Amino acid sequence: MTMMEEEAVARTEAAMKEAGVPLEEHIVVDYFACDRRERTMLPDGRQWVEHKELTEGEKRKYQNSVNRDITIQRATGDARMKMAPGDERHALLKQAIVAWQVFRGGVEVPFTAKNLEEFLEKAPPKVIDIIEKDVRKLNPWLLQEMSVEDIDREIAQLQELRETKAREEEGKAFSNSK
Repeated sequence: MTMMEEEAVARTEAAMKEAGVPLEEHIVVDYFACDRRERTMLPDGRQWVEHKELTEGEKRKYQNSVNRDITIQRATGDARMKMAPGDERHALLKQAIVAWQVFRGGVEVPFTAKNLEEFLEKAPPKVIDIIEKDVRKLNPWLLQEMSVEDIDREIAQLQELRETKAREEEGKAFSNSK
């Protein structure tokens, strides 16, 4: 803003204040209107998946669907937890993914629950990994669901991916130098 514009704004605010007109308008937050969505571009740069921040009800539904059984051995005090990380990931993505633009054989696939289920079964794991990572970023409470071991496993996978990519880029550099 120029000096003249700043002075004009200051004069307007002073006049409003003198006339009893409030300078700020307080807006009431609508906590029922939770509908934050983001798009994740797929590796080809044309196709995308839209996912959302889960509401409390959707969070409860997801958490209930991945309920873990805990068995405690009375004699030893050992606890065993039945886990199914693949089912957890699948349930999360089914709750979070709300739209898409994906193609099969050059034809756009409509977004339906059945097509989503098939996509989650048949898509390459690296594509699902990209989507899952973005869903978790949009829903920070999911990080509470991750253990230190889960995070370490994620770091190891990223290191492996980095090494593979570095080798691939070295190969391209080598072939381009010939």
